[in-house]
Amino acid sequence: MPADEFAELEFTEAAAATCRAFAAAHPEVRAVMTLKEAGVVPAALLADAFGVAGNSVEAARTIRTKDLCRTALHAAGLDQPRFTVASGLAEATAFLADTDRAGTGPWIVKPRDGQGSAGVSLVWSAADLPTALARVDSGRPFLIEEFIEGDEFSAEGVMAGAALRVLTLTRKRTGAGFVETGHRTPAGLAPATDAAARAAVVRAVTAAGVTHGLVHAEFWVTAEGDVVLGEIHARPGGDFIHALVEHTLPGFEMFGALLDDLLGHPLPAVPPQRGAAGAEFIVLDSGRVQSVEGWEKATDQPALIAADLDVRPGDVLAAVGSSADRHGVFVAGAATPDEVEAVLAGARDSLRIEIGAL
Repeated sequence: MPADEFAELEFTEAAAATCRAFAAAHPEVRAVMTLKEAGVVPAALLADAFGVAGNSVEAARTIRTKDLCRTALHAAGLDQPRFTVASGLAEATAFLADTDRAGTGPWIVKPRDGQGSAGVSLVWSAADLPTALARVDSGRPFLIEEFIEGDEFSAEGVMAGAALRVLTLTRKRTGAGFVETGHRTPAGLAPATDAAARAAVVRAVTAAGVTHGLVHAEFWVTAEGDVVLGEIHARPGGDFIHALVEHTLPGFEMFGALLDDLLGHPLPAVPPQRGAAGAEFIVLDSGRVQSVEGWEKATDQPALIAADLDVRPGDVLAAVGSSADRHGVFVAGAATPDEVEAVLAGARDSLRIEIGAL
């Protein structure tokens, strides 16, 4: 991307003074945007320092800290799992004992401000806690909450005059350790559930205090049809979700809409959703890569929007523990969900990767 200047600023709470100094030296800046989770708070700090449109620092910190976001959503009357912030094994064990009396469980242990499923563990009993706690950043408080049984989804949207426009709903697929392995849009929800989910996401974003930019909001739909809100993010969804949105909303530019919102321009009309799109991630077993064959055939399909492979013969692969560990991806767009599935299956079946023991 062409740029007049590059400057490296810290992604920490201590960056506030640095942000203010940078803003003072660049009064011509009219907008601040971020596409990454770690940039949400710095972007809010910079927008505040520049005096331009952006989310408040308080809202940014709320959505970046999972327990603060859950508290805000619960206060707004939205369904939330019971949770606590714990500092060690004793507090986590006490929470399990307290909630288990209500017949709940299993539970999730995760960092308060993590991303990409890093450090997330499913806990079935107190005996599992030591292993789970070893996966979160030692010495820092962590979140433990009731596990929500249900299908996982996300909503992609853009703010317009502090009101959220929900663009699409996406169905998630997850593997071991809750690492996301695929996304599909449209989500395939029944019309009433689709409408309820969109309404709940709008309420959640309002409750969290988000007023500007793109939004990626996660939620579950239980077997009973209840919508339970997960995390709220003031940035676009990762995993090529932006490509899925733009393929199924022909002519709509997500990042153009983001800039329109930040610059105070009217947003373009959102076209009706049509067609289907999906992303499927390549997740391989641990071991040494012996051979990789069929990539050219796998990617020789007009319906593929994007494709990437991050392994080569000789690479040593560890177990996948977060989204950053996945080994590649196929992204497809077609007229129907069935066609998308056929394209993704054909691409994956054409790729042959042999993994051997170390």
